[in-house]
Amino acid sequence: MPEGRSGVPFAMTRRITGVVLIAAWGVVAVFFGATMVHGGSMEPSVAPGDIVVYRRSAAVVGEGDIVYFAHPEWPQGVVHRVVEVMPDGAVRTRGDANGAIDREAVPRRRIHGVATFVVRSGKAVAGLLEAVR
Repeated sequence: MPEGRSGVPFAMTRRITGVVLIAAWGVVAVFFGATMVHGGSMEPSVAPGDIVVYRRSAAVVGEGDIVYFAHPEWPQGVVHRVVEVMPDGAVRTRGDANGAIDREAVPRRRIHGVATFVVRSGKAVAGLLEAVR
């Protein structure tokens, strides 16, 4: 290999990996949503820094589901577990690490989606995406 070109294959691999990660993130953004968890109310199931990927539909929500919903006091939203589905479709939620059920029921219209999986150490994934930009 000519002198000065030894880093080219690595740089190309890094670029391709970055493009693939960004494309995958784009697919997730179109068909699903994703949010990074900032608080510890869902530990140990979901830790701060984890990324929760959710399907953008609240049509089917059941007890035990983890939901991402809008809350007036937390502009980034809340990720909690459903403990009860009420007759009007609203849900009662609780963080796994919290001792009590949340004070207010969450109306169906405020639910952004139901979690499909959790990406552990979301900070590492976010850092990788930032590095390839």
